[in-house]
Amino acid sequence: MHYLRSILFDAAVVILTVVVSLSVPFMALFNASSATVRAVSQVWANGILFLMKYVVGLDYRVEGREHVPDGPCIIACNHQSLWETAALCVIFPDASIVAKKELRKLPLVGWFLERYPMILVDRSAGRQALRQMVDEARRAVGEGRKVLLFPQGTRQAIDEPMKFQSAGISALYTNLDVSVVPAACNSGLFWDKKKLTMHSGIITLSFLPPIAPGLPRKEFQEKMERMIAEEAGRLLTVSEAKVSRRPPTR
Repeated sequence: MHYLRSILFDAAVVILTVVVSLSVPFMALFNASSATVRAVSQVWANGILFLMKYVVGLDYRVEGREHVPDGPCIIACNHQSLWETAALCVIFPDASIVAKKELRKLPLVGWFLERYPMILVDRSAGRQALRQMVDEARRAVGEGRKVLLFPQGTRQAIDEPMKFQSAGISALYTNLDVSVVPAACNSGLFWDKKKLTMHSGIITLSFLPPIAPGLPRKEFQEKMERMIAEEAGRLLTVSEAKVSRRPPTR
């Protein structure tokens, strides 16, 4: 059943993407603003979560929302699946997400990312990439927007050791003078990056108390990594315990 639902979900996502992409020629013709591009992108992201809920049976809940300030800040979340990308776009519709520059090459997706605008980073460019990321993030913060970042750099399965590429988040923390809100989710329990099959259930996204600006770089880095790793571990332990207590299906 999970496999069939996953196939139906994939087919529905293709149809949704094609429908949303029909707006691209019109937005390009009339030089649509970033706000318009974000609004259309929200239709797609909300559609993804809608399909997850009603086709796959995969919903989510948010904990610790009170820890996220109303104004600009940096959200640093662990990365286990594509779910958190769509979910965070829905929860923070005006935020800029730091993503790898290679995504710009994807048909239609790249067009949306450039005009959202996302912060697209060439990870092979070293310090130059960090400077570019900081400059674009500073612009987003100046516009009153949040910046979203996955400090692991890529998706990691729940059975993999959690590794961080902290140069980017540390550069933002030390240069932008805004708080960093660590966050963790357990989406990998339901959507493993190694498999196409998705499972029904409830993903938990947990926001933790913000880290105020001003800490030494190394102290900040160690604190953020510890907070995310401990919360991700807690969410996995709680979820696995709930699963183990379920009565066997017949």
